[in-house]
Amino acid sequence: MADKYLPQTAKIAANCIRSLLLQPSPTAADLSITRYLFPRLLAFVTNVEPEDPERARSLLAHTLCLYVGSLQQDRRSAAMSLVIPTLMTRATGEGAEVYGETSVRLLELAAVDQGTFRAIVGAMSGSQRALLEEVIRSGRQVAGGSDKAKTGESEQPTITLKMDFGG
Repeated sequence: MADKYLPQTAKIAANCIRSLLLQPSPTAADLSITRYLFPRLLAFVTNVEPEDPERARSLLAHTLCLYVGSLQQDRRSAAMSLVIPTLMTRATGEGAEVYGETSVRLLELAAVDQGTFRAIVGAMSGSQRALLEEVIRSGRQVAGGSDKAKTGESEQPTITLKMDFGG
């Protein structure tokens, strides 16, 4: 009962890191801090051993993806080539329960720069690529199932619903 009154330190720290990494006009000090934090954030996101009741790993994984999107092209590919394997390592460590979230993050990265995303995926081993495809497919199924559950939709194609004029 008393635990609910304790500060959510990990969540606060994750949001502070998000603010640092996503500065609209970073100073030299901001960039220096980012260079220091980036490898440590990758390690934190992939370390699935400790419990994460505040979902700090999720927040930081999202922050890393947003950070990749904020970079200029010359730095984006290097950052993306580190973040994609980080997301996959986390998915492997935490299992199917994070596939939906990981799928969303991977699709965000693909939307940022399709060419770089394809090149990184193309350089993966067959088993790595198969896992990535499974994560994305599972994530889409989870998202599709939850959307249908929320809206009460049936399995019928959308076009059929639009064509049914009640006659």
